[in-house]
Amino acid sequence: MKSIQITSLGIIATLALIIGLNPAHASAATVYVESSRSTISVGDTAVVAIRVSADGAVLNTVDGEVSISHTSGDAKVTEFSLANSSFGLWPRTPSLSTDGHTVSFVGGVPGGFSIEGATLFKIIVQATKQGTITIRPQNMSVFANDGNGTKIPPQLKDFTLTVVPAKTGSIAINDWSNTVATDTVPPAPFIIVPGQDQSLFAGKKFAFFSAVDNQSGIDHYDVSENGGPAVRSGSMYVFQDQSGNAVLNVVAYDKAGNKTIAMYPAASTGNGIAWSSIIVVVLVLVVIYFIYKVLRAKSKKNKNVPTV
Repeated sequence: MKSIQITSLGIIATLALIIGLNPAHASAATVYVESSRSTISVGDTAVVAIRVSADGAVLNTVDGEVSISHTSGDAKVTEFSLANSSFGLWPRTPSLSTDGHTVSFVGGVPGGFSIEGATLFKIIVQATKQGTITIRPQNMSVFANDGNGTKIPPQLKDFTLTVVPAKTGSIAINDWSNTVATDTVPPAPFIIVPGQDQSLFAGKKFAFFSAVDNQSGIDHYDVSENGGPAVRSGSMYVFQDQSGNAVLNVVAYDKAGNKTIAMYPAASTGNGIAWSSIIVVVLVLVVIYFIYKVLRAKSKKNKNVPTV
């Protein structure tokens, strides 16, 4: 399969199809925190979900932070999970600040969505000290799916986690390890699509791939090029061999260690890869570019929007 050339003109034209023809009225949105437990013991590990409700709007991008503060108690973030996330594009996957108290992220949805209680991502926290911990969305920018990158002022709702002393002789409860232990399903099959655009990676050829795992979530990808040693990668990989003849072997691992393998060029199945599948992934690439450009142009924060 030939490399798909994604030009600036092509991006504008395709955006007109996937975004411009779906105008949305910008109204409101709510970003909030939810967990199955509001009280845990010291040593316990809980799963906290960051959610967003469209509240009548059609959204396609959320950019922001989640602070984890305490008055007396304390907790540490041990993991993130994108399992069951409604967001398929991550120019910035959830990442923790050096002090361990702020999670930053940028997530997007191709074509937008208008649902209540959509999962952005999950934070796995372990209680380390008795007291009260507040998990608070902050510095949130929510964008409407209107083709103009219109910002929607979101309502933000905190969540309080109460940490009580562990009972003598009790065993710490780890909600996350229980989830991972029961995950025996590998990530869903995925394809690898090559691309090239002068606005990305200094114009170098790259590959895009995005696997989905709804049990424990995708952990990482290992990419081997032309039979060489595997390197860990995000969902976009810049070819070392820019000749256009490189062969890739991409392995997607979930948090439980289950794996799914994809090859580029794809092995022939007689019918080849459906063009509909290729078009979908190309549209995803286009929206990633759009999200990056919108955030860079419209964000008023004193921080850089990272490259995708």
